Amino acid sequence: MPNSQRLGRFPKGTSLLMQLILSLSATCLAQSVNVEQREKLENYKGQNGVLSMKTLMLGGDFRVTTIIPFKGNLAEYHHLELTRSISLVGDALTSEVANQQLAKLKAQFEARRIFESVTMIDAYNAADASGPLRQSNKNSSGDAEADSLDSPIGSFTDMEARDRQRAVKEQKAERPTDRVLVTVIEVLDYTKGSRIKQLLPLDLGKSILTVRLRYYDKASGQEIGRQIISGQADGSSLLGPLSRRDALSGVADGFVDQVTRRVAASEK
Repeated sequence: MPNSQRLGRFPKGTSLLMQLILSLSATCLAQSVNVEQREKLENYKGQNGVLSMKTLMLGGDFRVTTIIPFKGNLAEYHHLELTRSISLVGDALTSEVANQQLAKLKAQFEARRIFESVTMIDAYNAADASGPLRQSNKNSSGDAEADSLDSPIGSFTDMEARDRQRAVKEQKAERPTDRVLVTVIEVLDYTKGSRIKQLLPLDLGKSILTVRLRYYDKASGQEIGRQIISGQADGSSLLGPLSRRDALSGVADGFVDQVTRRVAASEK
């Protein structure tokens, strides 16, 4: 067979194989980058939303109030989903501005690269979750009846079977899982602000944004934390209205910092 024909047949037989290899290598690279980024968090130091060089120079500070302390190990969450902002301020927050806010939050997390994926979703209802925790609650009544002191004494074989079932459940409970963290964003206060008014020495034209963040385990529907983060920007910083930072910049910094520091603490 001529060499030209052999070379012509070679790519056809290996194109699918090459695509598969490239896709697998890309996936492995993404996972390795994610692992490396989390390993670098060992020495992560949390940001101060008010007294920092960034806020003094550029503005856009933030303040955080934790309403419900975080539960569980945030290092087990490798995927993040952000809901579209729920406006509690009426028409003050338009859908266009809400989408811009969400896109900026998503970009901040993607730049930090502590999650394998960051996705925007329309909404999340914890009551619709049907994960392992809720299923275990449904089955708990049956388990309680089987273990009740009033239940009839089973045979030795029955007791061995129950012991094996308990061991399997404990192993599944201790096994680390690849969980999805969902953050529901509720806007409590919003003022766009005016850069022109910020030029005046009258403390006018402030940009204000206050959000309430509810953190959920997607599979179980359990709320694992809740915070209020407020951001503000005015003309008091060194660059003042010349800076592109606004109240959203502060909220985004605070949001990313709070999740990052808890992932870092879980990794240690």
